[in-house]
Amino acid sequence: MLKAKAAILKNLGDWIYDEIEIPNPNKDQAVIKILKSGICSTDVVRSMLFGFYSYPIVPGHEMLGSIYKLGSKIDGLREGDKVCVYPLITKCTDDNCCGGAHSVYGINKAPNLCSDYDFLGSRSHGGYAEYVLSPIKNLVKVPENLDNNIAVFTEPASVALHGYNLAKQDRKFDTVIILGLGPIGILLAAWCKLNKISNVIGIDRNENRFKNFTDLGFENTIDTSKSNFEEKINIFTNKDLAEIAFECSGSEELLNRGIQSLKKGGKMILLSNQIKNSTLSKETLNKIIRHEIQIKGSWSSVIEPHNEWEESLYMMKSKKLEIKNLISHNFKFSDAPKLFKSMYNKEFKFSKVILSL
Repeated sequence: MLKAKAAILKNLGDWIYDEIEIPNPNKDQAVIKILKSGICSTDVVRSMLFGFYSYPIVPGHEMLGSIYKLGSKIDGLREGDKVCVYPLITKCTDDNCCGGAHSVYGINKAPNLCSDYDFLGSRSHGGYAEYVLSPIKNLVKVPENLDNNIAVFTEPASVALHGYNLAKQDRKFDTVIILGLGPIGILLAAWCKLNKISNVIGIDRNENRFKNFTDLGFENTIDTSKSNFEEKINIFTNKDLAEIAFECSGSEELLNRGIQSLKKGGKMILLSNQIKNSTLSKETLNKIIRHEIQIKGSWSSVIEPHNEWEESLYMMKSKKLEIKNLISHNFKFSDAPKLFKSMYNKEFKFSKVILSL
């Protein structure tokens, strides 16, 4: 049994910094020494408002670390290797576990839709700790010489890639709207740039977020606190509207406006976790019906049958996927009791916040 220093959520809003015990790994597991963990906005909201499945819990699902102890020898992995940890642990016992789902990669090829799963950082202890226990199958090796400040984005970059793959599943497109320019929205913009999408429109209301978007070379932005939304959409699309919209904001207003901004047969990809009920207006519903708009959910990412994490790492290593200046703050696990309250109350401006020991 190994002791690990950790940021522990004892109950809703009740963070402490203490120690947890990490069990010895069985033959299918490994203990990972955490180097860096990214804070997902979902963890901020859940820890302060909605809660987790059980307590105490160590959140954190954006994990970069090194293998501290392997439960058994595995080809291609050894102790000391740098890895990212895929947090979704599937428990599928047969091909019908996921309900015969049609995924980007084929029927019954959607392990992210597993009906019986564990999840590091929400159902089991995650990455806001010195060590984490993970299945060996969930480890994705990090290429040599890839900067830690880039590799730590593997999980959100792969979530964005999964959403992008769903968008292109049945079409080619050259005009995209991104509703919400947090890290996922910016990473979607980076995938759009990599795929040479000519017109990407970034929408937000927080002025400090636009720089990350324009740093990628995109110019078309809409500040919803200032701009005439419909007028600018018509200008940026030459009145043709957009083929694809990615909803990354969780905003009822932007959900409606995004759907209204799609051309006939357009597609909306929903990536944001909803924190409150949303209502679609009758105009939006009629738009969906009369223009045959598709609305598609995008959940997490996959490492099988196609490894989106390896693809993200390769693209980051080759500098084809651009990640610039997304880390705004670095804190320690011990800062969690004050930090999460401060982030939830929006007491400072941030883009991506990273935790480490």
